[in-house]
Amino acid sequence: MDEVPVWSIICVVVRSGHRRQGVTAHLLEGAVEYAASRGAPAIEAHPVDPDGRMDTTMAFVGTRAMFEQAGFRVIGTTDAVASRMTRLIMRRDL
Repeated sequence: MDEVPVWSIICVVVRSGHRRQGVTAHLLEGAVEYAASRGAPAIEAHPVDPDGRMDTTMAFVGTRAMFEQAGFRVIGTTDAVASRMTRLIMRRDL
């Protein structure tokens, strides 16, 4: 996208039975805090923006909503797809 040496969150996995309890929010914030503590200027992810619930076998890429709630913003799209959905480029500046 640009010359910023970003760190990346490539997947987020929460074990069945522990989902929909806020675990992902804590994982994302922990990743952001760790990257910031190591001097990363920004952190990116490549989630999808599903219309409703998505196939759990592809949910590991995350969703736009979960990253927006963690302070990320959409800055573009990739050529990649997950479950036939375009993967976004979302960034949080640190």
